[in-house]
Amino acid sequence: MQGRSSAIWLGTILICFAAGVQAAKDDLVTLPDQITGAGELWINADSKARDTLRSIPPEAALERFTLLDGQGRHVAYAGLTEGEVGGVVFVDDRLVGTLTHDDALLFYSCRGFVSAMHQHWAMQSPAWAESLLAAARPAGEALLRFSGKSTSQSIKSVVDNPLVVQVKAIAGAGTNPVEMVKTLYKAHGDYRDHERDKQHSRALNDVRPGMSEAELVQVLPPESVTFLDAESLVMAYPRFSVEFFVTQGKVREIQQPAFSQLVKERASLFYQYGVDWKRCTPEAWREAKVLPAAAVAASAQ
Repeated sequence: MQGRSSAIWLGTILICFAAGVQAAKDDLVTLPDQITGAGELWINADSKARDTLRSIPPEAALERFTLLDGQGRHVAYAGLTEGEVGGVVFVDDRLVGTLTHDDALLFYSCRGFVSAMHQHWAMQSPAWAESLLAAARPAGEALLRFSGKSTSQSIKSVVDNPLVVQVKAIAGAGTNPVEMVKTLYKAHGDYRDHERDKQHSRALNDVRPGMSEAELVQVLPPESVTFLDAESLVMAYPRFSVEFFVTQGKVREIQQPAFSQLVKERASLFYQYGVDWKRCTPEAWREAKVLPAAAVAASAQ
């Protein structure tokens, strides 16, 4: 009887904990749909850049960044992995244009190449921002459609989600009460760590270009630092795959995923066949694609 009560007690804990894990998982997934990431996002004159970038599901986001350009304006950008629109560009919180998928991918690859050559692209972020605005098609509104499916280059694929591992561990614990207790104990510890990470993530999300280096450190000390010169460095947080370019004591650019991390671990994400890498500069990146996308696809067959 006592063994049966223990089994019921363990089963109750398992159900409650699994429900808590699922609730936390749902909370992590951004709009449009909190579970699948599928749906539509309408951007118009009333849409704010910060809210819009957060609302793009990580399954569909190639990258997101915000920076201060040469005129002191806030330029925000999100590259997309699917849909009719390849990227959206904001200036001072207002949508100003969209990119094609070819341009969005080339913009991503060229900046990754530059960063891999130990010349982090943010060192020339005003010039890259200027070229981005020049490449954008003027637009005051845009409709983004998301399938909920992820790709190898999406932010969701780059940023690991430990909750998935926890759920699999619980499911694989079997019916052995001892193993279930061990698994639940470990999962509970992981869950608490994850909750703490969520708090840190929210705090990092509140950092904006123009804030001081000291304010960023107060939020969370960097997990990784790349020194670029005597006045500039990249402060990275690999757990969240986000990085902050700091120069002269000020945050100038915020990027997700962290290019400083990807160039060391997954530089293949930036690779495209048929690119003239010598042209990967702020001025010439749009001419870097020697072969059109159709020709590249045909040559691969």
